[in-house]
Amino acid sequence: MSSPSFLAPLIAPVGGPGATVFGVMFLLDSLARALMVSIIPIEAYHLLRSERDVSVLYLVVGAAGLVATLSIPSLMKRVRRRWIYTLGCGALIAMGALIATASLAGLATGMWLRVFGTAALYTTLNLYIMDYIQKRELVRTEPLRLVFGGVSWTFGPILGMYVSERFGTPAACAMASFIALLLLGYFWLLRIQDNPAVAPATKPPPSVAYNVRRFLVQPRMRLAYAIAFSRSTWWAMFFIYGPLFMVNAGYGPLAAAALVSAGNAMLFFAMMYGRMARATGVRPIVVGAYVATGAMTILVAVLAHVPILAAVLLVVGAFCATALDALGGICFLRAVHPYERAEMATVYSTYRQISDITAPMAYAVLLSFLPLPWVFVVSGIVMLVMARFALYLPRGL
Repeated sequence: MSSPSFLAPLIAPVGGPGATVFGVMFLLDSLARALMVSIIPIEAYHLLRSERDVSVLYLVVGAAGLVATLSIPSLMKRVRRRWIYTLGCGALIAMGALIATASLAGLATGMWLRVFGTAALYTTLNLYIMDYIQKRELVRTEPLRLVFGGVSWTFGPILGMYVSERFGTPAACAMASFIALLLLGYFWLLRIQDNPAVAPATKPPPSVAYNVRRFLVQPRMRLAYAIAFSRSTWWAMFFIYGPLFMVNAGYGPLAAAALVSAGNAMLFFAMMYGRMARATGVRPIVVGAYVATGAMTILVAVLAHVPILAAVLLVVGAFCATALDALGGICFLRAVHPYERAEMATVYSTYRQISDITAPMAYAVLLSFLPLPWVFVVSGIVMLVMARFALYLPRGL
């Protein structure tokens, strides 16, 4: 039996997968993670009863995830890319089962699998995109992919928390695992072909140290990494300390999840930023986004005594930060050389783990001496500093 005609572009795309297929893959990947994004920090807080200890837990998980992520290039030299993607899906499936145990060990292991699964899926998906999408089309396709992800990140957090509150955390975890299983099935249905340039090699793969050195000697790689790292640090602050701020202000878990969903709903403006970039270039929008995000985040701390207004300002900050998500990745995708995509994409993808390490570490120290609103002050200052560095972006980007 043949598939309905309207499904053909999603399951048997002519000429290979395009932006829509990659968007659907990103939607399912994001949904599996978004269902748990509000549950994890609150579960951690219930188990540890300390904002500082929650930060330490994220720090330890991030460090362990970084070690695993750096192993991906070696794996890609030994097995085909499709198996790395499959492994990432499997990690997200197992994540739900472990977090459902409601134990600290299960939570920590599930968090680690979430970090590794994210890195494996992100790295391989970027490689597939670079294989099938021309560089000049990235300014159109990257915002589109973010809009697909925006569906998941808007509805996932509050849906996951609602299911957790109504039916129990194991039910929300089972839902996340099921979505990851759907992603795995969809990926194998597509039968995307690996690029021969990244097929298993016969010679030993370059060492991690060599890949890192090669990445660091390229100025555009360093700047692309700084942009990705800083925006990831801001979102890490938003996902962890936004819900904690709402809970400490006397609101329930659903209100905390609603804040996360509202912030993620700003991803729907990614296409708007894409159109703006086609008219003005990437550079001025990225610089302006850093300035606006930094200012809004500092104002959250200033008005922390009015929680609802502070929450609104945090969502406005998310609206501004969305420009960095929509356009920031283009800096890397346009700069990387075709012959070292796998190695450089893996080093680049560590920005998530590095931000997951450094942000909780810095905030754990900060929260040992100062109250929670100071997290927003420091985060805002980082964004303002990055506005200066973003001026080094090429004018013709």
